[in-house]
Formats: sequence, structure tokens, C-alpha cells
Amino acid sequence: MTGRCLTFWACAIALSAVLGMGCNKTTREDVTAARNKVNREERKLDEMKREDARAIKEEKDEAKEARTTNKPIVGDDPNEGVVEEEREARQEAERARQREAKQAEKVADAKREAKTTEDKLAGQVERDKFAADARMHIDHANRSIEKLQANRNAADDDGKKAIDDQIKQLKDKRDFLEKKIDDMEAADAQRWQDHKDAASKAAAELHELANKVS
Repeated sequence: MTGRCLTFWACAIALSAVLGMGCNKTTREDVTAARNKVNREERKLDEMKREDARAIKEEKDEAKEARTTNKPIVGDDPNEGVVEEEREARQEAERARQREAKQAEKVADAKREAKTTEDKLAGQVERDKFAADARMHIDHANRSIEKLQANRNAADDDGKKAIDDQIKQLKDKRDFLEKKIDDMEAADAQRWQDHKDAASKAAAELHELANKVS
């Protein structure tokens, strides 16, 4: 495979990784969709209850009519109509109970899904804000490095070595913080705080070191 092809595939793989991360990110649209699903399932349950109530009432009314008229609706037994209508009324009530129980489970599932989606978005917002604040310390360190590099030009050999050591310390701390931020952002939105303490400590150390640059 030629170098150009290798470069192309490397870029394609990198792009796929970036797009994949974006697809996994929870958005406000996801939260809205999850809430809308809850509303739809609740409306279905309400409508189901109304329809079931009407159907049960019809069966009970027929059973009541059979008891009142003592009319043999089925067969020759004058009591058979009453028994049959009452049985159908009980069956309709049981079917309604089962239907509504299943739909109530769907409502509960939709609510749990919506809560999870909301929590993920809230976690992402908090994580992204923390990451942005942490990267401000990286920007501060980069400005301090630039200042040191400017000072190095006017320093003697001993001064250059001291400045080089200071620059290396800053770059090491900066790169370490960047790695901690990357770990945090790569973590699940609900687990990012597992990396928060390490990132906070790295940011504080970098900030303190950068402030020493005059």
C-alpha cells in the first residue's frame, strides 16, 4: 500500500472516531424526544383507560339488563344469560387490567429513559464546563512558556539552562493536565467525575507553576 493510501486510511479512521464520539453525545434534542415519548405513552394509557371504562360499562349494563329481564340470552336456561353476561363483564375487566398494566410499564420505562437522558446531558454540561475551565490553565501555561522563551534569548548560558528546565516543567505539567482532561472527556458522562480530582490537582499545580513566571 502506498504512503498516500496509508495517509488516506489514517485520516478516515480518525474521522470515524470523531464522528463516533459525536453520535454518542447526548443532546437537548435527545432530552426533548425522551420527554415527548413519556407524554405519548401517558396519553395512550389515558385513552386506553377511557376506552376500557366504556367497554366494561357496556358489559356491566348488559349483565344488569340480563338480571333485570331474566332473559335467556344463551340457550334455554333462563339463568344462563345472566351467568354469561356477568362472566363476560369479569373477563373484559381482567383484559382491561392486563392491557393497562402493560401500558403503565411502558410509561414507567419511558420515564426512566427520560431521567437517564436528562442526567447524561446534565453530566455532559457540567463536564464540558469543567474541561473548559481546566483548559484556561493550559492557555495560561502556554503564555508563560512564550514569555520564558522570549526571556531565554537575552539570558546567559546558565540562565538559558534554568529557563529550559522551567519550560520543561511547565510543558510536562501542561501535557499531564491535557491527558487528564482527555481521560475525563472520554469517560461516560455519568462517570466523568471519577477523573475530576486528578484533573483538578493537575490544574492547580500547573497554575501555581505558571504563576512563578515573571
